[in-house]
Amino acid sequence: MVKLIGYEWRKHFLKKSIIAAMLLFSALNVAKIYSVHEGSSLLSKNVTGPAWKELYWKMYEEFSGTITDEKIEKLMAIYRPLEKQTADLTASTTYRTSNTYLTNVYEDWNFFRFNYVNPMKYAYDYKAYAHGVVTAAKDNMGFYESIGNSYEYQKNAAIAKLFQGRSITSFSYTEMYKYYVQYDFSAFLALLICLYGLMSVFLSEKETEMDTLLLTTKAGGVKTVWAKLMASVLFVVGVCFWFWIVDFVSFSVLFGSWDAASSPLYVLEDFIHASLNVSLGQYAVLSALVKTAGMLVFALAFLLISCLFRNALIPFIAGLFTAFGCIYLEEAYMGSGRVLLKIINPFVLVVNRELFRKAEFVPLMGYPLPSYIAALLFAVAWGVILLCAIMIVVRKNALRKGGRKACRYGCMR
Repeated sequence: MVKLIGYEWRKHFLKKSIIAAMLLFSALNVAKIYSVHEGSSLLSKNVTGPAWKELYWKMYEEFSGTITDEKIEKLMAIYRPLEKQTADLTASTTYRTSNTYLTNVYEDWNFFRFNYVNPMKYAYDYKAYAHGVVTAAKDNMGFYESIGNSYEYQKNAAIAKLFQGRSITSFSYTEMYKYYVQYDFSAFLALLICLYGLMSVFLSEKETEMDTLLLTTKAGGVKTVWAKLMASVLFVVGVCFWFWIVDFVSFSVLFGSWDAASSPLYVLEDFIHASLNVSLGQYAVLSALVKTAGMLVFALAFLLISCLFRNALIPFIAGLFTAFGCIYLEEAYMGSGRVLLKIINPFVLVVNRELFRKAEFVPLMGYPLPSYIAALLFAVAWGVILLCAIMIVVRKNALRKGGRKACRYGCMR
């Protein structure tokens, strides 16, 4: 079986066209990440000039690490005078006076405000904010218990447990992760390569009229089909993890730091209500695995579509429409309160920040199930349905063609 899987993998995926597409898309992906850095980062020379980057890393040595009262006092000793001088917008704009770090007092104020004061304030205040969420959830628990609403009681109990003890105790450079978790372009490229590569898995036998051998070969039709499916899984996983690794390495190199890997996910303001208590480094790994799971569902859908036709063009177009339809629906329901319509779509796994950005639940037999677990269960259900459909369609196609050939040969005799 292992040799058969290897044969199917080499036959369908070890092609010059696929390798060339991987290299071309990888270069395009790195170029896109470079454009994200150059166009968005506060330390990019195109956004703020080279002086901000130099000063940031100089100050980073003093303020990074565990947040202490001493560091806060030292930072505020720099920032408060700048805030007072710029309050009425009458401060001097003379270029590089002796008491400024950058070109003038306004630039100094913006530098410290955006890079240090605001992020450190968010980190310092988060413990109190999380405590407030826990208190509100416990109040809700008491109310819903009094009226006998078991579901809402359990949901608020889950929220209280999730936020209990949350705090941000250290300051680190998080800009790399801020843009990394929002980046989806590589997923689209991986989707296109998977669609292109998977179209030939079942079509190649049809085009050469060898598909009836799926039932008559020594290895057996079912065994051959499973070998094709396993080879396809290995191909999709390989493509996905190649792009996810390229993403992480490119962001880390271009942004110049991955220091925040051990910081909690909710250190990012967009994840203030994060549904998981994991670090940014753990989230990067988890997100890659969940993305790959979503891509495998699409892979099965592409394989099923290819089984229904006898040439590559129509299923390729149908696969594109399927993918774009799921993308459109995901965009339509992203951020909405219609959780069930959001998580039933397998594309929510590919852009999974929406699953982990805030704590959402769906009812399962009166129990509040976290939305990310429900989304994974729906993906498993889609996978089983698609897999069964592939086995049925492949066998029917082979039997139908085998029957036609038998009839043709019998009539000729």
